[in-house]
Formats: sequence, structure tokens, C-alpha cells
Amino acid sequence: MSAPPSEARTVEVLGTRHSPGPDLPDHACDTHVHVFGPADRHPYAADRGYLPPDALPADLRALHRHLGITRTVLVQPSPYGTDNTRLLDGLRTLGESARGVAVIDPGADHRELRAMDRAGVRGVRVNLGANASNDLERARERIRTTARTIAAFGWHLDLHLDAAALAAVDDLLPRLPVPVVLDHFAGIKPSTGTDTDTETDSLARTCRLLETGRVWVKLSAPYRAAAGGSYDDLGPALEALLGTRADRTLWGSDWPHTGGSPATRHPERVEPFLSVDDGLSLTRLCAHLDASHLRQVLVDNPAALYGW
Repeated sequence: MSAPPSEARTVEVLGTRHSPGPDLPDHACDTHVHVFGPADRHPYAADRGYLPPDALPADLRALHRHLGITRTVLVQPSPYGTDNTRLLDGLRTLGESARGVAVIDPGADHRELRAMDRAGVRGVRVNLGANASNDLERARERIRTTARTIAAFGWHLDLHLDAAALAAVDDLLPRLPVPVVLDHFAGIKPSTGTDTDTETDSLARTCRLLETGRVWVKLSAPYRAAAGGSYDDLGPALEALLGTRADRTLWGSDWPHTGGSPATRHPERVEPFLSVDDGLSLTRLCAHLDASHLRQVLVDNPAALYGW
């Protein structure tokens, strides 16, 4: 087991207090975090959707030290577009304990991709949001083209999408030449008793995809499934996903927790991070995992996918 989290006390990182987490196995990995800034060194894309505060590798290290996490995966956030400089700088800072998921143009130059591979990049993210069902063929072609571009590097395709978008592309995913990772419970939401057909089907659809062995899912960001949501709200989904293919599940904190409403976002106004207690969130997740699943989700599965 890893060293226990920093005593029985909370730690403040970026203005949020984090409770002590549970005891974790050695080499526990957080597969979904972002780093931001400083903006004068790593400027944001002109067409960004929001403007985040700084969240530096040193802040991330402080949180992970507190929680007992020793491996991490940096995921390129949307405000940087396809400029992966901040991501690559973060990988250099964090060293062998880190891997990366970049964002690229579908026809990116292979020399650039080889350099990213040497730096620790192991996947490419495609953010479909809720638009895939509105322009189905464009979304499918973007997925196919990106998968072909990265296949030679042994990378995976990381998809950020909601349940409706998944329904629009699910038949394509197992046939791609690369593994696929679905962010944030694949858009699954807690049952409300008034679910739409798409919401009702989303868990079953995700389980069918896991069964193929070609698709993985991140048990991350439960608060994105429902306002103020926690792993307890997604207990039935956790049970179903782990029961289907526990070896295709990953955990990510989603730190530093971006999340303002798109309706109130402004690209020139700094949008505060959400206040999420990552120690408490991780404790709630682990309450749903037996010892075997805990090791799979936090250690074995990320080691296999990201190459440790």
C-alpha cells in the first residue's frame, strides 16, 4: 500500500479544502486532470469557450501527495485548442509518473506525433459534446480520421461526449483500429424516474461497449452527472460497469474541476473552479469497490492502457 494520505487533516489546494482520502495501493493513478497557466507563458486559444485560473503542476502534486496518488494522466483542456505546449511542459515537469492525452488536428504531422509519444502522450481527445447527434456524419468522420492518424503509435482515442452523442456513434467504436476511452461515465446520469429513452439506454449501451474489450470508461466527475452529484448517486451504474468489465474501468478526479454554465461563460472573464473535495469523493468511490476492483481501477488498468 502507498503511504497513507497526509495525516488526519484537510489540505487546501487552490482555495478548496480536501479531506484525507482512503488508503490506496501502490502506484495509484489519477487518469483525468488538467493543468492551466500561467497565461503569459501558455496563452489560451483566441476561440476558447472559457478562461480558467492557473492550476499548476505544483498544485497538482500537492493534492496527489495528500491523497497518496503517485501516477497521473494530464488531459489537454479545451481552452488550449490544439496547442499542446502546456501539456508537454507539464509532462516534462512531472516526469515518468505522468502520461498525456493531447488534442490534435485530424491530419497532424507524424513527426510532431512522434515527439509527443517520446514526451509521454498516449492518447488523443476528441470533444464531441452534445453536437454529434446534430451532425452525425461529421462526428463519425472526425472519429475515424483521428483513429487512423494515431493508430501507428499505439495510442487510444479519448471521447468526451454525452449520452445522446454516444448513441449516435456507438456502433463505430468497437471497429476502430485503436482502443476508445469514454470520459465521465460516458454521460450516464442517475435515474430520476422520468428518464428519457436515451438516458435509460445509456448504461446498457456503455456496458455493451465494455463487453467488446475495445472500449474503456472513466469513473470520473460524478458531479457532472447531476448537480452536486456524488459516487453514491451513481451506485447502480458503478455496480453495472464493474460487473461487466472491471478491467475496462479507470478513475479520474477531473481536477481542478472546471464547470461554469456555458450560458454564463465569457472568454475574457476568469471562471472560478468548482469547489470539490477530492479526498471525500475518492473515499466515496472506494466504498463501492472491493479490494480486487480497487487495484484494477486505480493501478492495473491505467498501467496497461497508459504504459507503466
